[in-house]
Amino acid sequence: MTWRAPCAALVLAGALLAAWPSGVSAQPDPRQMSGIPLPDPQLSPGTITVRVVRGTLDNNVLNHPVEMRSGDIAETALTDAEGRAEFVMLNAGETVIASTELDGERIESQPFAAPGAGGVRLMLVGAGDAAASDVPAEPGAVTFSADSRIVVELGEENLSIFYLLDIFNQRLVPVEPETPVAFTLPFGAQGATVLRESAPATRIDGANVTIEGPFTPGLTPLRVAYVLPYSGPAAAVSQTLPADLDGLLTVVQKWGAMDLASDQIARRADMSPEGTDETYIFAAGPAVPGGTAITFEISGLPHHSQTPGVLTVALALAILGIGAWAAATPAAAEGADGRRRLEQRREKRFAELVTLEQQHRSGKVGPTRYGNRRGELLADLERIYADLDDALTPSTWLHPTPPATGRARSTSTA
Repeated sequence: MTWRAPCAALVLAGALLAAWPSGVSAQPDPRQMSGIPLPDPQLSPGTITVRVVRGTLDNNVLNHPVEMRSGDIAETALTDAEGRAEFVMLNAGETVIASTELDGERIESQPFAAPGAGGVRLMLVGAGDAAASDVPAEPGAVTFSADSRIVVELGEENLSIFYLLDIFNQRLVPVEPETPVAFTLPFGAQGATVLRESAPATRIDGANVTIEGPFTPGLTPLRVAYVLPYSGPAAAVSQTLPADLDGLLTVVQKWGAMDLASDQIARRADMSPEGTDETYIFAAGPAVPGGTAITFEISGLPHHSQTPGVLTVALALAILGIGAWAAATPAAAEGADGRRRLEQRREKRFAELVTLEQQHRSGKVGPTRYGNRRGELLADLERIYADLDDALTPSTWLHPTPPATGRARSTSTA
């Protein structure tokens, strides 16, 4: 499962889709934007600025250390009077992560590529003093933030589907929702698992996903994945979430003529993440109320024809049916074979009798031999006819007549 592949393009897609008109007019909370890198062509090449704020945008954190890490190499800079720490990256394209410790909480950015042309801006937002202290949870509602997304990747006649959701508490105190944050995965989902980036309280039981509160201010990650098999050129996904989704964002790995369709999608774009030859469909839509199903259909999926398999199954069933019928009527089959053998014996004896008559008339067979042989043939024919009569009676198929050996028969001679 390689859902991280489109992450580099998600930043560009988010900026592009957010620039288009939408039905969502609410301004995002600063904590909702924490750790998301945004390209800025006005910055000098390779420059990354990291702004640190506590709770709100007017509460900059000054003279505070920020770390920029690439692999095992880390560089630290202090925030200035505007709460910004600045880094200049020499190796464009390498993956970096910005982080800081604020009020006992470690805040990290998403992994992103160091810029080549232009720079990158991002914010690291702390929860604020109220949430940092031991404040009891209050009843309240949470939503799934607009940065939540559904990522779909192709497998061998199955879809790997990732729910990269962020539960958003916009208040400055922990909240406990009245109803649990729980939902059921679509019918047919297999191999459901919790991704390591998810909050520790995330649980999966079969197709049921739950995450326990209370939820601290800001974002709580909910990351789960599953596999959805398909058997034709199209597959549909329908997922109901227990809370409002602030904005719909779906990312689908594209192959050939694949397409994505949904009445809930307002805008879309095809993009290729930098450094890859893969194409992804980025589709966005307005907010989805809790309890309303998110539905979309992916068409043009690569698949194998089902006709050979159907024919094979049909042929196997036919063979099994014939075998069952034959096994259920063994006596009938045995009776039919026995009758054929009797008829063959009858024809042979008749032929021998005709030959004997011709030889007797021509003088090739004497009277004594003729009389004895003719009597044997007639006696055998009598037994054959008697056995044929028995074979025509259905009850003898289950209770066959004993062999004629030893039965008293009348013998006539002529």
